[in-house]
Amino acid sequence: MDQSTLRNRITDQFSYRGERADIWRAFDLLLDTDEFLNLGYSEWYQPHIVGSSQRRLVTEVGSRVSSHLSATDGVRLLDVGCGRGGPAIHLADRFGFRVTGLDLVPYNLKRATENARGKCVETDFVGGDATQLPFATDSFTACTAIDALVYLPDRNSVFAAVADVLEPEGVLVLSDLVVQSDVTETERRFVDSFADAWDMPSIGAVEQYTAGLEDANLELKTVENITNHSVGRFRKWTTLYLQLLGSPIRSLIERLLRAYDLDPTAITEQVRAAHRALPFLQHVILVAKAKPL
Repeated sequence: MDQSTLRNRITDQFSYRGERADIWRAFDLLLDTDEFLNLGYSEWYQPHIVGSSQRRLVTEVGSRVSSHLSATDGVRLLDVGCGRGGPAIHLADRFGFRVTGLDLVPYNLKRATENARGKCVETDFVGGDATQLPFATDSFTACTAIDALVYLPDRNSVFAAVADVLEPEGVLVLSDLVVQSDVTETERRFVDSFADAWDMPSIGAVEQYTAGLEDANLELKTVENITNHSVGRFRKWTTLYLQLLGSPIRSLIERLLRAYDLDPTAITEQVRAAHRALPFLQHVILVAKAKPL
């Protein structure tokens, strides 16, 4: 898939255009996807659909940013792949950052602006390409990318662009979905099929992220595997959905989805692809810092 095709597919998916967007419209019934598009974070005792697991992930990322700074009030932070603005708004409200969110999808930016309206937070939202950031050198003290780079094929160019706009010793914290390093060829095909079904480029491994950060002169501080708090739980839900489809109530489920103007066939294709790939995926948080001059 060339980058132009991928860009169009991602834009369509997050603009609720086409059948592949139906999975997100289904998530809207259960999760805060009108504001947050990340995988979420839940402690072992918390059901993932109770409270806002997606907001909790932003808190986890923000806490790691703040642990590397002497203060956060008024500090300029860039949120790459800001989606519908929920993370930027929460980071500004919870930690006091002045947040600029950047996203490729006009629909996301429109929703982000609407979500921020009337809230007493310092946020603004900019359209642009994460590989060619429209900001001056040393514009930000901190940067986040929350489950966003998985949609970008040229992550190394993103790291180079972020390194340019970060101040010396500025901090980057990103969370993302990655493939396990030791997958077999068959397992890799499952992951690739999942990526295609969800309009993503090839999913990278942690080693590719760390090499890209090093090449961009960003010093990796920590890599944390949070799979057990997120995607490690998802297969029980995909299992349940697929079991129900094999039961006498399949027709009821499909009628219910159609009642919400959702395509059961498209949703099932994406759930099935995720189900096969989930055992070979991980959710990680990486912390890196720009090197001093």
